Amino acid sequence: MGLDFLVPIFGILIVLVPVTGLTAVLTLRLGGKPFIETLAREFKGLGGSGGTELQLTVMELTEQVEALRGEIRELKAAQAFDRRLLGEGDEPATVPTGRSSLD
Repeated sequence: MGLDFLVPIFGILIVLVPVTGLTAVLTLRLGGKPFIETLAREFKGLGGSGGTELQLTVMELTEQVEALRGEIRELKAAQAFDRRLLGEGDEPATVPTGRSSLD
């Protein structure tokens, strides 16, 4: 009776070990690979993606500042026009005296 009970155990293990190995490999290959690639991309792009977002934010803010500068220039031009129109600009305002130059 010595080792007769080991034959079925080894027979089961001969089938079970490759099936388990194949299952583990396929699980890691198909299921784990996308997860590992995502982690690798995040760790690799830790400075890159955050930097990209930061660069986009800076670019947006720069565009907003340029738009505000343009609006300020337009407002200054309109203000200068209004001053010239009212006579408060570069030329001194002339006050009518009521006399004509023909008198």
